[in-house]
Amino acid sequence: MKFEKQLDTCKAWLQKQPKVFKQGMSVFLAVVLLFGVISMVKSSTACAVELDGKVVAVVKNKKVAETVVNELINEELKKASTVKPEQAITYKTIKSKDALVSEERLKELLAQRLTYEATAAGIKVRGGLKVAVKDKATAEQLLEKLKQSYSLGPEYKVSFQEDVEVVEVKVASDRILSEETALKRLKGESDVPRYYTVKEGDTLWDIATQFKVSPDELQDANPGFTPESMQIGQKIKMVGALEPIINVVATTEKTVQEETVLPQQVKKNPNLPFGQTKVIQVGEKGLKEVTYQIVAVNGMETERKVLNSKVLKEAKPQIVERSAQTMVASRGARPGGAVLSPFGMRNGRMHTGVDLARSYGSVVGAYNSGKVIRAGWYGAYGKCVDIDHGSGVVTRYAHLSVISVSVGQTVEKGQAIGKVGSTGRSSGPHLHFEVIVKGTPRNPLNYI
Repeated sequence: MKFEKQLDTCKAWLQKQPKVFKQGMSVFLAVVLLFGVISMVKSSTACAVELDGKVVAVVKNKKVAETVVNELINEELKKASTVKPEQAITYKTIKSKDALVSEERLKELLAQRLTYEATAAGIKVRGGLKVAVKDKATAEQLLEKLKQSYSLGPEYKVSFQEDVEVVEVKVASDRILSEETALKRLKGESDVPRYYTVKEGDTLWDIATQFKVSPDELQDANPGFTPESMQIGQKIKMVGALEPIINVVATTEKTVQEETVLPQQVKKNPNLPFGQTKVIQVGEKGLKEVTYQIVAVNGMETERKVLNSKVLKEAKPQIVERSAQTMVASRGARPGGAVLSPFGMRNGRMHTGVDLARSYGSVVGAYNSGKVIRAGWYGAYGKCVDIDHGSGVVTRYAHLSVISVSVGQTVEKGQAIGKVGSTGRSSGPHLHFEVIVKGTPRNPLNYI
């Protein structure tokens, strides 16, 4: 009753107002009503985010959805110069019936579903795309780092063994690699280390042979590891056997002076008492100046060609007479000259053979008759030949420049099997000679 009375009072007041006031009041009320309706509509609608016509999620409004999409695209732009979503993204206003998701949840859902086409720099090797990186500048810097990683000095000219080119490519953004990852890929390296579990009867040399690396390389990869204390079940980190996509070739010409040592000459003298020897001529080292063309692949010398050689001082062989009764039929021929580095510990690690002085290109003869079981590249040993002489005895000839035999071939004592070189991990021309008995290296000087 009281409200009706107030309403009648309000009507009577309005009737007394001027016409202009009444018209203004009508417009004002209409605007208020319109905004109210719009507000009601907005409060009851939301934005559906669709990928290729399928709803992914519903959010508060289109602005929220666009903000999330732009954030995702900007993250992809860190990988490449330009990116474009491969799915069609659409926004539809709907009546909010489903539960709304937060910006964070929308970002998760879109990140799981969106893929992008990117413009990147591709590195092609022999015409095939091998890796893609952000841009041309990154690709060129990557290739320069690859060269530097195998640098042997400023005097070397460095190039790639394969045809390599940088091209603009369209790829999925998830195929674009960081510079560090791309470098490892080109070098054939893996981010996941490989391990070998030691089994009963294993020796370091058996394991090295199985994985086509040298014992030295295995010890380098496992600091503190000692073959003598190797235990069954122990895990050894494996190295080597890389399959690089790009091989880095370094070449140079180098002139050096080298000592020359002629093999000792032994003459039988039946008149000498048993076990005695007599020096007829004392040996003298010679000296020569040699110019080499050296080729290294991925930091490892693979070829050394003599361009010029000049004798500065002639060498003289040591000549000895030895009682014929001291010749032991079971001993093999000495494949080299003077001992440059003996068997045993060297610089804190085991030197498993002897380094024998021989000039570059000198013919290397087999220690004894046997069957060739290795003839090829063998890690740090470079070009290497192994000969099985039976009874568990194997001899090894490493750092060769030329290999003259093949696996499975039978050789006789003293037969040429190769030539002295400096391939693999070597500081200069010499012959590394090993005697391995039942898998264990022995001092070669006890056998020659």
